[in-house]
Amino acid sequence: MSTLISAENLGHSFHDNWLFKQQTFGINSGRRIALVGANGAGKSTLLKILAEKLKPIEG
Repeated sequence: MSTLISAENLGHSFHDNWLFKQQTFGINSGRRIALVGANGAGKSTLLKILAEKLKPIEG
């Protein structure tokens, strides 16, 4: 399987509030994934970063 998307030490914050920090992962072709979390947890922010619509703070 080939890797479609990968991130290394990815992090993003708004002011002093970190949504996620130092996250490393990869998504392989042919795999199904779910992105689950509470409101304000950073799900949409993560997708915007992966789509290169938003620049991460780190990673």
